[in-house]
Amino acid sequence: MSAQPHNVMKRSTPSIAAAIALLAVPASSAAAQTQRGDVLRVDHGHRRVEIVDAQHAVRSYAVPRRALRKLSAGAKVTFQTSGGRISSLRSNGRARKLSFYAQVVSKASGAAVVRLGDGKALRLQPRRHRAHRGSVQINLQGLEAGQVVLITETIGRAGNVTITIKLVPHADPNGDDKDVTGAITAIGASSVTIQTDSGQSMTFQASADVLDGFEVDDQVDVTYYSEADGTLVADDIEPVDDGSADDGGDDLDAIGTVSALAPDSITIQVDGAGPMTFEADPDVTDGIGVGDHVDVSYYQDDDGSLVADDVELTDDE
Repeated sequence: MSAQPHNVMKRSTPSIAAAIALLAVPASSAAAQTQRGDVLRVDHGHRRVEIVDAQHAVRSYAVPRRALRKLSAGAKVTFQTSGGRISSLRSNGRARKLSFYAQVVSKASGAAVVRLGDGKALRLQPRRHRAHRGSVQINLQGLEAGQVVLITETIGRAGNVTITIKLVPHADPNGDDKDVTGAITAIGASSVTIQTDSGQSMTFQASADVLDGFEVDDQVDVTYYSEADGTLVADDIEPVDDGSADDGGDDLDAIGTVSALAPDSITIQVDGAGPMTFEADPDVTDGIGVGDHVDVSYYQDDDGSLVADDVELTDDE
């Protein structure tokens, strides 16, 4: 059974589009396995981060304070864990798409609550307002308690986010689906065949929206499940991330004195140069004041604006 498109929401979220400077925390043991994922949410109060893994399940980890203050939603990260705590973490640019499973818990008064793979709740609520770069729109008609959905956030060139909700009744929000990588050898209106990295040929049934944009010879990562009759069904296909196309992976730095602060920006007088103004979320500039000498890690967005993804006080020594 192929997944059917359900709802679409568009919003603009500056923080999810932010790139992240390279992070380093003490390394774990050599036996620890390196994992990859995308940051969904950061809980600064409890020092935890939710990461979407390769199986589109959301996992929650404790994070050291030093690394946590540099994290924001939308980061692509590689990390190692020990006892549910991240012991080593490195960012690799920004994700342009996050896909994660959830189960609908309730729907009432135009809002829906879903449960993520880590057991935490996420509230979806229709609303309209003027945000940093756009408005929020969502239609939750048809969602029912108990349904399993695949929520996909796609970040556009201007930072706008399109969220698509698909019904995937056979998927497991805890991430028990399988995934395989390989090259597409054949593609049709409702199926795709890949030659896996291990040399095996596998054919999957898939809906048109899952197949959209792919062609023969593309290197892809297929997330799938098996139906009772043995049919393999792909509920998500993504380009293989080899790390070569990460944009924002190499952040820049500017050092100077803060001359102005606003709810969504910071201006510094750069040492030996002129002023520079950066877009910045409030959590990035938290604890920073006019007159402070700071080191700003930033990147240039597609529209040419400068975006600060970290601001730290410089070391007086």
